[in-house]
Amino acid sequence: MSKTFHSPQAVVAAGLVLTAGCGWLRPGGPPDEAAVEITSDDVSQFVVFVSQNFRQIQDEGCAGEPDCPVHLVILTADTLLVSAPYATTIDIADSQRLYLETHPVDEVEAVVAMKVKIDGRDWYDDLRLLRPMIEGGARETLRFVYEYFPN
Repeated sequence: MSKTFHSPQAVVAAGLVLTAGCGWLRPGGPPDEAAVEITSDDVSQFVVFVSQNFRQIQDEGCAGEPDCPVHLVILTADTLLVSAPYATTIDIADSQRLYLETHPVDEVEAVVAMKVKIDGRDWYDDLRLLRPMIEGGARETLRFVYEYFPN
């Protein structure tokens, strides 16, 4: 009867391959990246707000109730002026959260589309007519908010 011994390097290499494959075998772990695409046939430039430093807070009077309003508090954000079509990949491995908001630079009505994929999975796909001014003086935007919460 013969015995087979494997070198320590081979054992370590096999362990690394198996560990790397765990994400593939068990999808749904913490996210690494978000792929963003913003397009429009009506306008050529967008304002894009990007934040990974924000909090979502429920009203104190009804916290924990299902219909309790949630307020978004942005602590820091980047404001970008981008050309259409716009596509980028954002590393979210450290924060595991992402806030995006966009609207046309020009004060015109425009049909705008925004798609977001988190680690290759479709999370957001919206196409809307955005008006420059709505009731109360606010502007219509496309908004995406993502936070990862492990089970």
